[in-house]
Amino acid sequence: MNASHISSRYANALLQYALGLGQEREVYDRMTLLAAMFMKLPALRDTVMNPSLPRRERENILVTACGGGDAMPSSLPEMIGLIMRNEREDLLQHIALRFIDLYRDKFNIRSGRLVTAFPVDRETERRLVDRVRNTTESEVEMECTVDPGIIGGFVLTLDDRRWDASISGELSRIRRRLLTGKIIQ
Repeated sequence: MNASHISSRYANALLQYALGLGQEREVYDRMTLLAAMFMKLPALRDTVMNPSLPRRERENILVTACGGGDAMPSSLPEMIGLIMRNEREDLLQHIALRFIDLYRDKFNIRSGRLVTAFPVDRETERRLVDRVRNTTESEVEMECTVDPGIIGGFVLTLDDRRWDASISGELSRIRRRLLTGKIIQ
């Protein structure tokens, strides 16, 4: 059985279990945090897979990476324990990412990223999210970042689609047309 299939099974089991307990949103938030922690701290993966550390200690590290605390949904530490007992800790990052995908599919949530040359105020961000929400008829989670390199305008990525309305993007398209001799007259 391949890693992708195994990760999907664990992620689906966690989602179904969390749904049954009414903890799906809390688990989603924690799995999103865990996926981000794996990206920000590559040493986390090595630590979790380190056989010289007792399994219980590695489980505690994972619970902490999920945000820890008293508000931890009970389904998450139980699933982490199951994954560790079955020696599937090498798949935890994939399980977290797959859980996020399954949750978004189930609750019709689209993931987006808005890149602007300057910070966007909350009202502009809200209007953009509302427009995308109305167009796609789905909920939208938008990450806003600033990249002065785009000079002006914006780049919007929504799931696997990208709209480049930046000045640097337009300059690049003009340059490409000049180099290929396809200038519009």
